Amino acid sequence: MLPAPYRLRDRRAFQALYQAGQRRSTAGLTLLFQPMPAGGEGIPSQVGLAVSKKVDKSAVRRNRLRRRLREAIRLLCPQLKPGYQLLFIPKPNLLTYKWPELQAEVRYLLLKADLLASPEANS
Repeated sequence: MLPAPYRLRDRRAFQALYQAGQRRSTAGLTLLFQPMPAGGEGIPSQVGLAVSKKVDKSAVRRNRLRRRLREAIRLLCPQLKPGYQLLFIPKPNLLTYKWPELQAEVRYLLLKADLLASPEANS
């Protein structure tokens, strides 16, 4: 589970990310992100996940993917730049990724979006 300060829970924030967030994609994952609204400076970045039925009809497989993705993100939370809202949207082929590939995909996407404060740490 993500630590509480890193969780994105507000429905309006999810909608704002879908409408106006910047987008970065890889083969298995899409990232929507934007700076927090005014007054969000210095607050840890908040992360949300959106795993739809398009990924897989089985709730068991979707929940497993959600848990694996959450853990990969949790390991990188201390390195995230503060003051951003992030939304990860997995694609169906992410279900076939092994754990090291999943971690590398998340890390690469965050680097691509320039959201990691120290890319050389924990390489």
